[in-house]
Amino acid sequence: MDWTHLNLKKRGLDGFIKFYDAPSIEVAIDALPYSVNLPERLPFKTKGFNALGITDIGGEGQNPEADFLATDEDENSLMLSTTSAEMDYPVTLPEEITLDNGYQAYYTAPNNLDVVVKDVTYSYTLNMNDLGEEQVKEELLELAEQLAE
Repeated sequence: MDWTHLNLKKRGLDGFIKFYDAPSIEVAIDALPYSVNLPERLPFKTKGFNALGITDIGGEGQNPEADFLATDEDENSLMLSTTSAEMDYPVTLPEEITLDNGYQAYYTAPNNLDVVVKDVTYSYTLNMNDLGEEQVKEELLELAEQLAE
């Protein structure tokens, strides 16, 4: 894992959590110990994703979480976080869904879908003010189906 192109930002607990700012999506993805598949077809018009950075929990590069964000002019947004850490659901149990591409997904109302691909969890959070909860869920499932492509 090469993090030399990332800028370390001091945040969180010193030595336990490190935050790295990535200058581009490509640099962020290349720095991760797993591959990332960003969706190409989004439910709104956007210029694409921005890399928000990588959070290294534990500070040893063993548990990185990368965050990506796509937005539009109407304040619609898609936050995508990827991690190799196991996800916990302490408050509510999500609805389990097996996608057409065979991956296991976990939907939490009103706008979150986690998809497990091999050892990587993709967490989608979709905010679209003009859509109802059921429509947002459908859009999330369509985004997750792109993981097989």
